[in-house]
Amino acid sequence: MTSIYDIASKSVVTVNPYDSLALVRELMIKHSIGRVVVVDGGRPVGIITKKDVVRFLAADDSDRSLIEIPASEVMSVGLITVKPDVDVKDASKLMLKRGVSSLLVVGEGGGLMGIATKTDVCRYYGEMCRGLFKVRDFMSRDVIYVKPLHSMFRIMNLMVKHNISRVVVVDEEFRPIGIVTSTDLTFYMSSLKPVKHAAFESLPSSIIMTAEDVMTKNPLTIGEDEDLSEASRVMVDRRISGLPVTGVDGRLTGIVTKTDIVKATASIK
Repeated sequence: MTSIYDIASKSVVTVNPYDSLALVRELMIKHSIGRVVVVDGGRPVGIITKKDVVRFLAADDSDRSLIEIPASEVMSVGLITVKPDVDVKDASKLMLKRGVSSLLVVGEGGGLMGIATKTDVCRYYGEMCRGLFKVRDFMSRDVIYVKPLHSMFRIMNLMVKHNISRVVVVDEEFRPIGIVTSTDLTFYMSSLKPVKHAAFESLPSSIIMTAEDVMTKNPLTIGEDEDLSEASRVMVDRRISGLPVTGVDGRLTGIVTKTDIVKATASIK
């Protein structure tokens, strides 16, 4: 099987521990990436994801601006690394076992050689594994969904309870009409914080945002009888992490995610 180094990104975006969070943010936006590796002397010492940034800022009570916060304060240090000759199947198993979305590829001396993400695994599967599985073989049938007028509080509770990052919005016929992701909620995070002031007590309840206010409308879907490689290709090409799955009647029957593609890759004989 192909090695993990073969599919990994070799041009890794990095920062030093003393670089600012402002630089991390700038690099994420500039390169349209969700993670930056922190290196010291050419060796990886930490990683910062968008979730790490949001989690840190939500808990930080200081008055510092992003340029005053060093990367070392925000980074996660529990790095999962692999050697370049590990095959994609075993690397996929490691991702699933450790519950991570990326693996750092390091050489014998510990130097950073590349980074492999779930997206890289999906790209590999989409290009090399056509005909092995159908979408129905790996999709999750116990899909979490809401109706258009469910509140964002309800959506947040579902995401936390089920440890998921997306919720499908369905109409009365159980057809998917939208999708809400954790990124959508992050954007509207300020509206989720209660305002404790008498001047706001008379505001109408309609100010509470609902699923239809923040969802991505008319989401891409895929049929459960489609080849799983097609689902992988669509997710990579459209830069999304999950697809609602529908039956022949257009009704929601499940959801397939990049994690499911990694599971399929790990199961290849």
